[in-house]
Amino acid sequence: MLFGFERINGEWIERVPALFSAFPPKEQREFFINQYNYCVNKKERIDIKNNFCFFTLFEIFQNKIFSGLRVKNRLYKNNLKTFDAYSAVLISLFIKGDFDKLRAITKANAFLPKISQAMLIFRIFSSENCGIMFNAKSLFSEFVSEKIARKNPDKNVYFKDDLIVVEKNSECLLGIMLCFKKFDKDKIHLAKNEIDEAWRKIAKGNIKSLYIVFPRNNAFKRHVEVKNPCFADHLVKLVPYTI
Repeated sequence: MLFGFERINGEWIERVPALFSAFPPKEQREFFINQYNYCVNKKERIDIKNNFCFFTLFEIFQNKIFSGLRVKNRLYKNNLKTFDAYSAVLISLFIKGDFDKLRAITKANAFLPKISQAMLIFRIFSSENCGIMFNAKSLFSEFVSEKIARKNPDKNVYFKDDLIVVEKNSECLLGIMLCFKKFDKDKIHLAKNEIDEAWRKIAKGNIKSLYIVFPRNNAFKRHVEVKNPCFADHLVKLVPYTI
């Protein structure tokens, strides 16, 4: 399952996982940008206030690059080549739309340019087919993990045995199991395998509460608690996670 955009036969194509295929393009792009922003450094993040209705994913990234080049200081343009000739070449080719040459240069040079706009250009054109593409499941995992870590700066958040563990003072406060598939709260039996696995993990480890996190959708907007008489003091909860 791939999520992002790439260049095929001179055209920019968007790839959307089946889980999001029913959503309109605007929301699909918002889902991608929201997750992407949690996986890259601050300089490469996209302003989520942009109106995604009128732009493709490539155009959103193109606008990000162009907006960073619109500076009032004339010295920027004059000194760019002196500061980093490699960045100057990438930016110049991008502005001209010479994407084939950009691809050739980034493939031949493995080192990163110094200017942030050029770094983003490098990210796009050094990939296999040009573009920015993620494994959708891995992107979701990274997004949830990083978001939880940022919200809990006083706690230790890490992956262990396919779980995100939230820990403080060596005590496991919460385990989070990620499930990148559509879930319907009225068809809870479809999550039987995940629920059984959650109870097995609770039985094996020092976990009092375990959440099974699914991407939020119209059929699953509120959490569902699951009871087990064998684990009266433990909790498994199915949680819709907003992207």
